[in-house]
Amino acid sequence: MRKRIAFYTFGCKVNQYETEKLRQLALKEGWEVVPFGEKADVLFINSCAVTHVAERKARRLINFIRHHYPNIKIILAGCYPEKLKICPSSLNVNLVLDNKEKWEFFNSNGEESLPVAVGDRTRAVVKIQDGCNQFCTYCLVPYFRGRERSKPLHVVLEEINNLLNLGYKEIVLTGIRLGAYGHDFGNKDALAELLERIFVFPQLKRVRLSSIELIDITDRLIELSNYFKFCRHWHIPLQSGDDDILRKMNRKYTIYDFQQVVEKIREKVPEVAITTDIIVGYPQETEENFENTYYFASQIKFMKIHVFPFSPRPGTPAAKLKPLPSNVVEERKEKLISLSSQLWKDYAKKFIGKDLEVLVEEKEGEYYKGTSDNYLKVAFKNTDDIQKGSFVKVKIKDIDKEENNIVLGELVKEESKIR
Repeated sequence: MRKRIAFYTFGCKVNQYETEKLRQLALKEGWEVVPFGEKADVLFINSCAVTHVAERKARRLINFIRHHYPNIKIILAGCYPEKLKICPSSLNVNLVLDNKEKWEFFNSNGEESLPVAVGDRTRAVVKIQDGCNQFCTYCLVPYFRGRERSKPLHVVLEEINNLLNLGYKEIVLTGIRLGAYGHDFGNKDALAELLERIFVFPQLKRVRLSSIELIDITDRLIELSNYFKFCRHWHIPLQSGDDDILRKMNRKYTIYDFQQVVEKIREKVPEVAITTDIIVGYPQETEENFENTYYFASQIKFMKIHVFPFSPRPGTPAAKLKPLPSNVVEERKEKLISLSSQLWKDYAKKFIGKDLEVLVEEKEGEYYKGTSDNYLKVAFKNTDDIQKGSFVKVKIKDIDKEENNIVLGELVKEESKIR
C-alpha cells in the first residue's frame, strides 16, 4: 500500500512553486499525494523564516498537528531549517530538511523541467532564478538561499511551453531576486530577452512579473512594458521612503532613483499598477524618517502597499540594534495600511466605466471572481456557466462596499469569451 503524503506551504511564490514541484516529484517516487486535511502518513511543511511571524505560524501548525494527529510523521523543510542552523531550537518534528535536502528526499536536485501550476490552477508560476547577493541588513534570505543562480534559458522555455500546452494562458515569472536572472551568465538584460522569447508563444495571453528590485529594472525592460502580453502591474519593493534608512538597510538606491524609474514606467504605461513592500519600525527609524516614507508613498501613489513590521533576524546586522517600542511600530503600521487602503480606492476608481480583461479564477455564490492584468480583483454576476481559466471582458461599475480590494463589474456580453 502506497504511503500518503500531504503538503503545506508558508511564504512566497517561490515556496509555492517549489511545493508544487515537490508534489510532482513525490508522485514520481510512488507516494500517494493527498490534499492537506485528509488522512496522511506524512505531512511535508515547506516553511518560511523571513519574519518571526512566519516561524510562529509553522510552530503553531506543528503543535496543532502533533496534538490532534499524534501518529503522523512531520517533515519540516525549507527556510526555517536553514534558520535553525544559525539559531538552533527544538521542534516536535520527525525530520528537518534544508533547501537542498528537501529535493534530495525525493531523489532530485530540483533542476528538472516540470510544468508547475500554483494555487487556483488558472495561472502558472515559473521559477527562473534562486539566491540573492544583496545582503540587506535586515534579511537572512542570502543565507537561506545562497548565491544568485539562474535557470538556463532552454529549460525555462521548455517549462513554459509545457504549461501552455496544458492550457494555461497566464505565466507568472518568479525568483528570489527575479531581476537578477541571467546576471550569473554575464547578461544584465537576460530577463528582457527572456520576455521577448516568451511573447512569441501564440497560446500565451499574459506574462506577469512576481516582484522585481528597482536596481534590476533596465531601460530595455521598461521598453517592453507596453507590449500587450505584459501585465500592467509591477511589484517593486521600496522598504523605506527615506534615504537615511535606505542606506542603513543597505538598499542600493535613493528615493529619487525610485521615483525616476516609476515615472519612466508610467510614461510607457499610464494606467500601470505599482505595488510595493515597506518595512516599518526599522531600528533607528525616527518619526521624521517615517513621515518621509509616508509622504513618499502618498506621492508615488502606489496601487497597494504590503506593510511589514520590522522583524529582527538573528545573525543580521539589524538584529544587533535596539528595537523601537512595539506601540510605535504598530501605530506606524496602521497609518501605512490606512494609506494603502485609500491609494487602492483612488486607483480603482479610475477604472469605473472602463472595460477590463479578467482571468476567471473562481465562482463564489452568484459571483464570478478573477484578476485583471493590472491586478484588480474583479467580481461580476453571470447566469451562464463560465469556465475557470477563461478570459472575459468586464465593465467596471463600482467598488465593493462590503469586501475590501474588490471592484464590481458587469460582463460585456457580446465579447464575453475572448479566448
